[in-house]
Amino acid sequence: MSKKRILHNTLIVMAGTLASRVLGVVRQGVLNNFFDKAITDAFLVAYRVPNLFREILAEGAVTNALIPVLAEVPEAERESFKRRFAAFLLGLNLLVVGIGILFAPQLAALLLAADTQLDPALVTYLIRLVMPFLLAISMAALFGAFLQSEERFWGPSFAPLAFNAGAIAVMLLWPGSATALALAYVLGGFLQAAVQVPALRGFGLEFGWHPAIGKAALLMTPFVFTTSTRQFLTVVLYALLTSMPLGAATGFSNADMTYLMALGLFSVSPAMALYPRLSAHAAAGETAAFARLLDEGLARVAVLLGWASALMVGLAPWVVAVLFAWKRSFDAQVFAYSAEAMQALGLALLPWGLYNLYVRGLYARQQIGRAVKISVSLFLLNTLGYYLLVPGGMFYLNLATAIAGVLGLTWMVWVYQRDGLLSAASQLSLLLRVAPAALAAGCLGNLVADHLGPARDLAVSLAPLLVGSLTASTVYFAVAWLLRLPLKLR
Repeated sequence: MSKKRILHNTLIVMAGTLASRVLGVVRQGVLNNFFDKAITDAFLVAYRVPNLFREILAEGAVTNALIPVLAEVPEAERESFKRRFAAFLLGLNLLVVGIGILFAPQLAALLLAADTQLDPALVTYLIRLVMPFLLAISMAALFGAFLQSEERFWGPSFAPLAFNAGAIAVMLLWPGSATALALAYVLGGFLQAAVQVPALRGFGLEFGWHPAIGKAALLMTPFVFTTSTRQFLTVVLYALLTSMPLGAATGFSNADMTYLMALGLFSVSPAMALYPRLSAHAAAGETAAFARLLDEGLARVAVLLGWASALMVGLAPWVVAVLFAWKRSFDAQVFAYSAEAMQALGLALLPWGLYNLYVRGLYARQQIGRAVKISVSLFLLNTLGYYLLVPGGMFYLNLATAIAGVLGLTWMVWVYQRDGLLSAASQLSLLLRVAPAALAAGCLGNLVADHLGPARDLAVSLAPLLVGSLTASTVYFAVAWLLRLPLKLR
Protein backbone atom coordinates (compact mmCIF):
# COMPACT_ATOMS: atom_id res chain seq x y z
CA MET A 1 0.00 0.00 0.00
CA SER A 2 1.33 3.43 -0.92
CA LYS A 3 1.84 6.23 1.59
CA LYS A 4 -0.93 8.10 -0.22
CA ARG A 5 -3.35 5.27 0.46
CA ILE A 6 -2.30 5.08 4.12
CA LEU A 7 -2.82 8.84 4.46
CA HIS A 8 -6.23 8.51 2.78
CA ASN A 9 -7.29 5.81 5.25
CA THR A 10 -5.92 7.81 8.19
CA LEU A 11 -7.90 10.88 7.19
CA ILE A 12 -11.09 8.83 6.79
CA VAL A 13 -10.69 7.36 10.27
CA MET A 14 -9.82 10.74 11.78
CA ALA A 15 -12.79 12.42 10.08
CA GLY A 16 -15.18 9.74 11.31
CA THR A 17 -13.69 9.85 14.79
CA LEU A 18 -13.92 13.65 14.91
CA ALA A 19 -17.54 13.66 13.76
CA SER A 20 -18.61 10.96 16.20
CA ARG A 21 -16.67 12.48 19.09
CA VAL A 22 -18.16 15.92 18.47
CA LEU A 23 -21.63 14.41 18.50
CA GLY A 24 -20.60 12.48 21.60
CA VAL A 25 -19.77 15.76 23.31
CA VAL A 26 -23.25 17.01 22.36
CA ARG A 27 -24.68 13.84 23.92
CA GLN A 28 -22.66 14.49 27.08
CA GLY A 29 -23.90 18.08 27.09
CA VAL A 30 -27.50 16.87 26.92
CA LEU A 31 -26.79 14.51 29.82
CA ASN A 32 -25.33 17.38 31.89
CA ASN A 33 -28.05 19.92 31.16
CA PHE A 34 -31.26 17.86 31.00
CA PHE A 35 -30.70 15.36 33.83
CA ASP A 36 -30.08 15.85 37.56
CA LYS A 37 -26.56 15.01 38.77
CA ALA A 38 -27.93 12.33 41.12
CA ILE A 39 -29.32 10.51 38.04
CA THR A 40 -26.25 11.11 35.87
CA ASP A 41 -23.85 9.92 38.58
CA ALA A 42 -25.96 6.77 39.12
CA PHE A 43 -26.20 6.09 35.39
CA LEU A 44 -22.49 6.61 34.76
CA VAL A 45 -21.69 4.10 37.50
CA ALA A 46 -24.19 1.61 36.02
CA TYR A 47 -22.82 2.18 32.53
CA ARG A 48 -19.41 1.00 33.73
CA VAL A 49 -20.76 -2.55 34.06
CA PRO A 50 -21.20 -3.34 30.34
CA ASN A 51 -17.96 -1.44 29.80
CA LEU A 52 -16.24 -3.83 32.21
CA PHE A 53 -16.60 -6.46 29.49
CA ARG A 54 -16.54 -4.18 26.45
CA GLU A 55 -12.84 -4.49 25.68
CA ILE A 56 -12.94 -8.29 26.01
CA LEU A 57 -15.98 -8.85 23.81
CA ALA A 58 -15.86 -5.70 21.69
CA GLU A 59 -13.35 -3.10 20.54
CA GLY A 60 -10.02 -4.06 22.09
CA ALA A 61 -9.91 -7.82 21.86
CA VAL A 62 -11.98 -8.31 18.70
CA THR A 63 -10.16 -5.75 16.57
CA ASN A 64 -6.63 -6.52 17.68
CA ALA A 65 -7.02 -10.31 17.61
CA LEU A 66 -9.31 -10.75 14.62
CA ILE A 67 -7.52 -8.66 11.99
CA PRO A 68 -4.26 -10.70 12.04
CA VAL A 69 -6.26 -13.96 11.94
CA LEU A 70 -8.36 -12.80 8.99
CA ALA A 71 -5.16 -11.99 7.11
CA GLU A 72 -4.09 -15.65 7.43
CA VAL A 73 -7.42 -17.39 6.70
CA PRO A 74 -7.60 -18.62 3.06
CA GLU A 75 -9.84 -16.37 1.01
CA ALA A 76 -12.18 -19.25 0.11
CA GLU A 77 -12.90 -19.85 3.83
CA ARG A 78 -12.98 -16.26 5.01
CA GLU A 79 -16.72 -15.60 4.72
CA SER A 80 -17.62 -18.84 6.46
CA PHE A 81 -15.19 -18.04 9.27
CA LYS A 82 -16.73 -14.58 9.70
CA ARG A 83 -20.26 -15.95 9.98
CA ARG A 84 -19.23 -18.64 12.46
CA PHE A 85 -17.12 -16.31 14.56
CA ALA A 86 -20.03 -13.87 14.73
CA ALA A 87 -22.32 -16.63 16.02
CA PHE A 88 -19.68 -17.63 18.57
CA LEU A 89 -19.31 -14.03 19.80
CA LEU A 90 -23.09 -13.56 19.94
CA GLY A 91 -23.40 -16.54 22.27
CA LEU A 92 -20.68 -15.22 24.58
CA ASN A 93 -22.36 -11.83 24.76
CA LEU A 94 -25.78 -13.23 25.57
CA LEU A 95 -24.22 -15.22 28.42
CA VAL A 96 -22.44 -12.20 29.89
CA VAL A 97 -25.49 -9.94 29.53
CA GLY A 98 -27.58 -12.51 31.40
CA ILE A 99 -25.02 -12.75 34.20
CA GLY A 100 -24.85 -8.96 34.46
CA ILE A 101 -28.62 -8.65 34.80
CA LEU A 102 -28.79 -11.47 37.35
CA PHE A 103 -25.99 -10.16 39.55
CA ALA A 104 -26.71 -6.44 39.17
CA PRO A 105 -27.02 -5.82 42.97
CA GLN A 106 -23.60 -7.35 43.63
CA LEU A 107 -22.05 -5.39 40.76
CA ALA A 108 -23.55 -2.15 42.09
CA ALA A 109 -22.10 -2.85 45.52
CA LEU A 110 -18.69 -3.48 43.94
CA LEU A 111 -18.66 -0.09 42.20
CA LEU A 112 -20.11 2.04 44.99
CA ALA A 113 -18.28 3.35 48.03
CA ALA A 114 -19.67 2.28 51.39
CA ASP A 115 -20.54 5.87 52.28
CA THR A 116 -21.81 6.92 48.86
CA GLN A 117 -24.56 9.50 48.44
CA LEU A 118 -25.90 7.60 45.42
CA ASP A 119 -28.98 5.36 45.62
CA PRO A 120 -27.84 1.70 45.28
CA ALA A 121 -31.33 0.62 44.18
CA LEU A 122 -31.28 3.12 41.31
CA VAL A 123 -27.81 1.99 40.25
CA THR A 124 -28.96 -1.66 40.27
CA TYR A 125 -32.03 -0.82 38.19
CA LEU A 126 -29.93 1.08 35.65
CA ILE A 127 -27.38 -1.76 35.38
CA ARG A 128 -30.16 -4.14 34.36
CA LEU A 129 -31.50 -1.70 31.78
CA VAL A 130 -28.17 -0.86 30.19
CA MET A 131 -26.59 -4.37 30.06
CA PRO A 132 -27.82 -5.13 26.49
CA PHE A 133 -25.59 -2.27 25.36
CA LEU A 134 -22.72 -4.77 25.61
CA LEU A 135 -24.28 -7.04 22.99
CA ALA A 136 -24.97 -4.11 20.68
CA ILE A 137 -21.51 -2.56 20.86
CA SER A 138 -19.80 -5.94 20.60
CA MET A 139 -21.50 -6.74 17.32
CA ALA A 140 -20.79 -3.20 16.08
CA ALA A 141 -17.10 -3.72 16.86
CA LEU A 142 -17.11 -7.11 15.13
CA PHE A 143 -18.64 -5.67 11.97
CA GLY A 144 -16.09 -2.86 12.10
CA ALA A 145 -13.21 -5.34 12.42
CA PHE A 146 -14.47 -7.25 9.37
CA LEU A 147 -14.49 -4.05 7.32
CA GLN A 148 -11.14 -2.82 8.64
CA SER A 149 -9.50 -6.13 7.73
CA GLU A 150 -10.34 -5.28 4.11
CA GLU A 151 -9.07 -1.71 4.67
CA ARG A 152 -12.60 -0.35 4.31
CA PHE A 153 -12.78 2.37 6.95
CA TRP A 154 -15.88 4.41 6.07
CA GLY A 155 -18.38 2.17 7.86
CA PRO A 156 -16.58 1.60 11.17
CA SER A 157 -15.37 5.22 11.30
CA PHE A 158 -18.78 6.86 10.88
CA ALA A 159 -21.05 4.23 12.49
CA PRO A 160 -20.70 5.83 15.98
CA LEU A 161 -22.63 8.80 14.60
CA ALA A 162 -25.71 6.58 14.59
CA PHE A 163 -25.11 5.69 18.24
CA ASN A 164 -24.86 9.31 19.33
CA ALA A 165 -27.76 10.53 17.19
CA GLY A 166 -30.08 7.80 18.47
CA ALA A 167 -29.09 8.34 22.11
CA ILE A 168 -29.48 12.12 21.89
CA ALA A 169 -32.95 11.80 20.33
CA VAL A 170 -34.24 9.58 23.15
CA MET A 171 -32.65 11.76 25.85
CA LEU A 172 -34.27 14.90 24.44
CA LEU A 173 -37.66 13.22 24.08
CA TRP A 174 -37.69 12.15 27.76
CA PRO A 175 -35.45 14.60 29.67
CA GLY A 176 -34.89 13.83 33.33
CA SER A 177 -35.94 10.17 33.03
CA ALA A 178 -33.41 7.65 34.35
CA THR A 179 -35.12 4.88 32.37
CA ALA A 180 -34.91 6.82 29.11
CA LEU A 181 -31.25 7.64 29.75
CA ALA A 182 -30.29 3.96 30.01
CA LEU A 183 -32.43 2.86 27.07
CA ALA A 184 -31.00 5.70 24.95
CA TYR A 185 -27.55 4.14 25.13
CA VAL A 186 -28.88 0.66 24.34
CA LEU A 187 -30.77 1.90 21.29
CA GLY A 188 -27.74 3.87 20.14
CA GLY A 189 -25.54 0.78 20.38
CA PHE A 190 -27.86 -1.30 18.20
CA LEU A 191 -28.05 1.52 15.65
CA GLN A 192 -24.24 1.59 15.47
CA ALA A 193 -24.23 -2.11 14.62
CA ALA A 194 -27.16 -1.93 12.20
CA VAL A 195 -25.77 0.82 9.96
CA GLN A 196 -22.71 -1.33 9.15
CA VAL A 197 -24.66 -4.40 8.04
CA PRO A 198 -25.28 -3.23 4.43
CA ALA A 199 -21.53 -2.83 3.85
CA LEU A 200 -21.04 -6.50 4.82
CA ARG A 201 -22.90 -7.54 1.65
CA GLY A 202 -25.33 -10.25 2.66
CA PHE A 203 -23.66 -11.15 5.94
CA GLY A 204 -25.43 -13.67 8.19
CA LEU A 205 -24.80 -16.02 11.10
CA GLU A 206 -23.65 -19.60 10.69
CA PHE A 207 -23.54 -21.90 13.68
CA GLY A 208 -20.57 -24.21 13.56
CA TRP A 209 -16.88 -24.44 14.36
CA HIS A 210 -13.94 -23.24 12.32
CA PRO A 211 -10.30 -23.91 13.30
CA ALA A 212 -9.48 -20.19 13.04
CA ILE A 213 -12.02 -19.45 15.80
CA GLY A 214 -9.70 -21.24 18.20
CA LYS A 215 -6.74 -19.15 17.06
CA ALA A 216 -8.73 -15.93 17.35
CA ALA A 217 -9.93 -16.93 20.83
CA LEU A 218 -6.34 -17.75 21.79
CA LEU A 219 -5.20 -14.31 20.65
CA MET A 220 -8.10 -12.76 22.56
CA THR A 221 -7.24 -14.63 25.77
CA PRO A 222 -4.41 -12.28 26.86
CA PHE A 223 -6.87 -9.41 26.62
CA VAL A 224 -8.81 -11.06 29.42
CA PHE A 225 -5.86 -10.47 31.73
CA THR A 226 -5.18 -6.97 30.41
CA THR A 227 -8.79 -5.92 30.55
CA SER A 228 -9.39 -7.53 33.92
CA THR A 229 -6.61 -5.38 35.32
CA ARG A 230 -7.89 -2.27 33.52
CA GLN A 231 -11.40 -2.88 34.83
CA PHE A 232 -10.05 -3.45 38.33
CA LEU A 233 -8.63 0.05 37.89
CA THR A 234 -12.12 1.26 36.89
CA VAL A 235 -13.72 -0.38 39.93
CA VAL A 236 -11.22 1.34 42.21
CA LEU A 237 -11.69 4.68 40.44
CA TYR A 238 -15.47 4.63 40.72
CA ALA A 239 -15.38 3.50 44.33
CA LEU A 240 -13.23 6.57 45.00
CA LEU A 241 -15.41 8.87 42.88
CA THR A 242 -18.63 7.72 44.58
CA SER A 243 -17.08 8.48 47.97
CA MET A 244 -16.91 12.14 46.91
CA PRO A 245 -19.88 14.54 46.88
CA LEU A 246 -22.52 14.20 44.15
CA GLY A 247 -21.27 15.39 40.79
CA ALA A 248 -17.83 13.81 41.00
CA ALA A 249 -18.67 10.92 38.65
CA THR A 250 -20.32 13.29 36.16
CA GLY A 251 -17.41 15.72 36.33
CA PHE A 252 -14.90 12.96 35.71
CA SER A 253 -17.01 11.65 32.83
CA ASN A 254 -17.00 15.10 31.20
CA ALA A 255 -13.22 15.30 31.37
CA ASP A 256 -12.76 11.70 30.34
CA MET A 257 -14.94 12.18 27.26
CA THR A 258 -12.87 15.18 26.17
CA TYR A 259 -9.67 13.24 26.80
CA LEU A 260 -10.93 10.22 24.86
CA MET A 261 -12.06 12.47 22.01
CA ALA A 262 -8.53 13.85 21.64
CA LEU A 263 -6.97 10.43 22.16
CA GLY A 264 -9.32 8.84 19.64
CA LEU A 265 -8.73 11.49 17.01
CA PHE A 266 -4.96 11.88 17.30
CA SER A 267 -3.85 8.42 18.47
CA VAL A 268 -6.45 5.67 18.06
CA SER A 269 -7.51 6.76 14.56
CA PRO A 270 -3.99 6.81 13.09
CA ALA A 271 -3.23 3.54 14.87
CA MET A 272 -6.33 1.92 13.33
CA ALA A 273 -5.30 3.10 9.87
CA LEU A 274 -1.70 1.91 10.30
CA TYR A 275 -2.48 -1.40 12.02
CA PRO A 276 -3.36 -3.51 8.95
CA ARG A 277 -0.21 -2.35 7.14
CA LEU A 278 1.97 -2.84 10.23
CA SER A 279 0.53 -6.36 10.57
CA ALA A 280 1.28 -7.08 6.90
CA HIS A 281 4.90 -5.86 7.23
CA ALA A 282 5.36 -7.93 10.39
CA ALA A 283 3.85 -11.08 8.81
CA ALA A 284 6.10 -10.69 5.74
CA GLY A 285 9.22 -10.19 7.88
CA GLU A 286 9.73 -6.68 6.47
CA THR A 287 11.39 -5.32 9.61
CA ALA A 288 12.82 -2.14 8.09
CA ALA A 289 9.49 -1.16 6.50
CA PHE A 290 7.67 -1.89 9.78
CA ALA A 291 10.06 0.29 11.80
CA ARG A 292 9.98 3.12 9.28
CA LEU A 293 6.18 3.22 9.14
CA LEU A 294 5.85 3.13 12.94
CA ASP A 295 8.52 5.81 13.40
CA GLU A 296 6.81 8.16 10.94
CA GLY A 297 3.45 7.55 12.59
CA LEU A 298 4.84 8.28 16.06
CA ALA A 299 6.44 11.55 14.95
CA ARG A 300 3.30 12.96 13.38
CA VAL A 301 1.00 11.74 16.13
CA ALA A 302 3.28 13.29 18.79
CA VAL A 303 2.91 16.72 17.18
CA LEU A 304 -0.89 16.51 17.18
CA LEU A 305 -1.05 15.12 20.72
CA GLY A 306 1.21 17.89 22.03
CA TRP A 307 -1.08 20.51 20.52
CA ALA A 308 -4.22 18.90 21.96
CA SER A 309 -2.55 18.56 25.35
CA ALA A 310 -1.66 22.27 25.40
CA LEU A 311 -5.29 23.22 24.74
CA MET A 312 -6.72 20.80 27.32
CA VAL A 313 -4.38 21.83 30.13
CA GLY A 314 -4.20 25.56 29.43
CA LEU A 315 -7.86 26.13 28.58
CA ALA A 316 -9.65 23.43 30.61
CA PRO A 317 -12.14 25.71 32.45
CA TRP A 318 -13.24 27.42 29.22
CA VAL A 319 -13.48 24.06 27.42
CA VAL A 320 -15.78 22.76 30.17
CA ALA A 321 -17.87 25.93 30.02
CA VAL A 322 -18.38 25.77 26.25
CA LEU A 323 -18.84 22.02 25.87
CA PHE A 324 -20.98 21.26 28.90
CA ALA A 325 -22.17 24.36 30.80
CA TRP A 326 -24.90 25.44 28.42
CA LYS A 327 -26.91 27.16 31.17
CA ARG A 328 -25.84 29.81 33.69
CA SER A 329 -27.36 27.60 36.37
CA PHE A 330 -24.93 24.78 35.59
CA ASP A 331 -23.91 22.97 38.78
CA ALA A 332 -20.77 24.59 40.23
CA GLN A 333 -19.50 21.35 41.79
CA VAL A 334 -19.76 19.44 38.51
CA PHE A 335 -17.98 22.33 36.76
CA ALA A 336 -15.08 22.34 39.23
CA TYR A 337 -14.64 18.57 39.11
CA SER A 338 -14.74 18.62 35.31
CA ALA A 339 -12.04 21.29 34.96
CA GLU A 340 -9.70 19.71 37.52
CA ALA A 341 -9.94 16.27 35.93
CA MET A 342 -9.51 17.68 32.42
CA GLN A 343 -6.27 19.45 33.29
CA ALA A 344 -4.77 16.28 34.76
CA LEU A 345 -5.93 14.10 31.85
CA GLY A 346 -4.54 16.67 29.41
CA LEU A 347 -1.11 15.91 30.86
CA ALA A 348 -1.75 12.21 30.22
CA LEU A 349 -2.66 12.70 26.57
CA LEU A 350 0.82 12.68 24.99
CA PRO A 351 2.33 9.70 26.85
CA TRP A 352 -0.75 7.49 26.56
CA GLY A 353 -1.34 8.49 22.94
CA LEU A 354 2.18 7.43 21.94
CA TYR A 355 1.95 4.33 24.11
CA ASN A 356 -1.12 3.29 22.14
CA LEU A 357 0.88 3.26 18.88
CA TYR A 358 3.75 1.37 20.46
CA VAL A 359 1.47 -1.31 21.83
CA ARG A 360 -0.28 -1.67 18.45
CA GLY A 361 3.16 -2.40 17.05
CA LEU A 362 3.51 -5.28 19.50
CA TYR A 363 0.08 -6.60 18.53
CA ALA A 364 1.01 -6.39 14.85
CA ARG A 365 4.09 -8.50 15.59
CA GLN A 366 1.80 -10.86 17.56
CA GLN A 367 3.80 -10.26 20.75
CA ILE A 368 0.59 -10.30 22.74
CA GLY A 369 2.10 -11.66 25.94
CA ARG A 370 4.66 -8.90 26.03
CA ALA A 371 2.01 -6.23 25.51
CA VAL A 372 -0.12 -7.77 28.26
CA LYS A 373 2.76 -7.82 30.73
CA ILE A 374 3.50 -4.13 30.20
CA SER A 375 -0.14 -3.04 30.19
CA VAL A 376 -1.07 -4.99 33.32
CA SER A 377 1.90 -3.53 35.18
CA LEU A 378 0.91 0.00 34.19
CA PHE A 379 -2.72 -0.45 35.19
CA LEU A 380 -1.66 -1.73 38.61
CA LEU A 381 0.66 1.24 39.03
CA ASN A 382 -2.19 3.55 38.00
CA THR A 383 -4.43 1.94 40.61
CA LEU A 384 -1.79 2.45 43.27
CA GLY A 385 -1.50 6.06 42.18
CA TYR A 386 -5.25 6.55 42.65
CA TYR A 387 -5.03 5.37 46.24
CA LEU A 388 -1.99 7.50 47.01
CA LEU A 389 -3.16 10.70 45.33
CA VAL A 390 -6.92 10.76 46.02
CA PRO A 391 -6.54 12.78 49.27
CA GLY A 392 -5.37 15.68 47.10
CA GLY A 393 -8.71 15.84 45.26
CA MET A 394 -9.89 15.38 41.68
CA PHE A 395 -6.81 16.84 39.95
CA TYR A 396 -4.33 14.66 41.82
CA LEU A 397 -6.55 11.59 41.48
CA ASN A 398 -6.33 11.90 37.69
CA LEU A 399 -2.68 12.91 37.75
CA ALA A 400 -2.04 9.23 38.52
CA THR A 401 -3.03 8.46 34.93
CA ALA A 402 -0.45 10.91 33.56
CA ILE A 403 2.30 9.44 35.75
CA ALA A 404 1.45 5.90 34.65
CA GLY A 405 1.46 7.06 31.02
CA VAL A 406 4.98 8.51 31.34
CA LEU A 407 6.21 5.25 32.86
CA GLY A 408 4.54 3.25 30.07
CA LEU A 409 6.02 5.42 27.34
CA THR A 410 9.50 5.08 28.87
CA TRP A 411 9.08 1.31 29.02
CA MET A 412 8.00 1.09 25.38
CA VAL A 413 10.90 3.24 24.16
CA TRP A 414 13.28 0.90 25.97
CA VAL A 415 11.58 -2.19 24.46
CA TYR A 416 11.83 -0.94 20.88
CA GLN A 417 15.42 0.20 21.43
CA ARG A 418 16.36 -3.24 22.75
CA ASP A 419 14.65 -4.89 19.78
CA GLY A 420 16.71 -2.73 17.43
CA LEU A 421 13.62 -1.24 15.77
CA LEU A 422 13.62 2.36 16.97
CA SER A 423 16.30 4.59 18.48
CA ALA A 424 15.64 5.74 22.04
CA ALA A 425 17.66 8.86 21.36
CA SER A 426 15.47 9.85 18.42
CA GLN A 427 12.29 9.22 20.41
CA LEU A 428 13.60 11.30 23.31
CA SER A 429 14.58 14.08 20.90
CA LEU A 430 11.02 14.10 19.56
CA LEU A 431 9.53 14.48 23.05
CA LEU A 432 12.00 17.18 24.06
CA ARG A 433 10.86 19.24 21.08
CA VAL A 434 7.13 18.67 21.55
CA ALA A 435 7.13 19.47 25.30
CA PRO A 436 8.40 23.10 25.14
CA ALA A 437 6.05 23.89 22.26
CA ALA A 438 3.10 22.56 24.30
CA LEU A 439 4.20 24.38 27.47
CA ALA A 440 4.56 27.75 25.75
CA ALA A 441 1.24 27.35 23.93
CA GLY A 442 -0.71 26.28 27.00
CA CYS A 443 0.60 29.11 29.19
CA LEU A 444 -0.01 31.87 26.65
CA GLY A 445 -3.43 30.51 25.69
CA ASN A 446 -4.44 30.51 29.36
CA LEU A 447 -3.24 34.08 29.90
CA VAL A 448 -5.15 35.38 26.88
CA ALA A 449 -8.39 33.56 27.75
CA ASP A 450 -8.22 34.68 31.39
CA HIS A 451 -7.72 38.29 30.31
CA LEU A 452 -10.78 38.18 28.03
CA GLY A 453 -13.30 36.72 30.45
CA PRO A 454 -14.11 34.14 33.11
CA ALA A 455 -14.93 30.51 32.50
CA ARG A 456 -18.58 30.32 33.53
CA ASP A 457 -21.01 29.21 30.82
CA LEU A 458 -21.26 28.83 27.05
CA ALA A 459 -22.34 32.39 26.24
CA VAL A 460 -19.67 34.10 28.34
CA SER A 461 -16.81 31.70 27.68
CA LEU A 462 -17.01 31.08 23.92
CA ALA A 463 -15.04 34.16 22.82
CA PRO A 464 -12.22 33.69 25.38
CA LEU A 465 -11.93 30.04 24.38
CA LEU A 466 -11.77 30.81 20.66
CA VAL A 467 -9.17 33.56 21.03
CA GLY A 468 -7.18 31.58 23.60
CA SER A 469 -7.20 28.52 21.35
CA LEU A 470 -6.09 30.57 18.33
CA THR A 471 -3.26 32.10 20.36
CA ALA A 472 -2.15 28.73 21.75
CA SER A 473 -2.31 27.08 18.33
CA THR A 474 -0.29 29.85 16.66
CA VAL A 475 2.39 29.68 19.33
CA TYR A 476 2.50 25.90 19.30
CA PHE A 477 2.94 25.44 15.57
CA ALA A 478 5.39 28.36 15.35
CA VAL A 479 7.61 26.79 18.02
CA ALA A 480 7.13 23.37 16.43
CA TRP A 481 8.31 24.78 13.08
CA LEU A 482 11.36 26.36 14.71
CA LEU A 483 12.20 23.04 16.39
CA ARG A 484 11.82 21.21 13.06
CA LEU A 485 8.93 19.00 14.12
CA PRO A 486 7.10 17.20 11.27
CA LEU A 487 4.05 19.35 10.57
CA LYS A 488 2.89 17.79 7.30
CA LEU A 489 0.76 14.66 6.97
CA ARG A 490 2.02 12.56 4.09
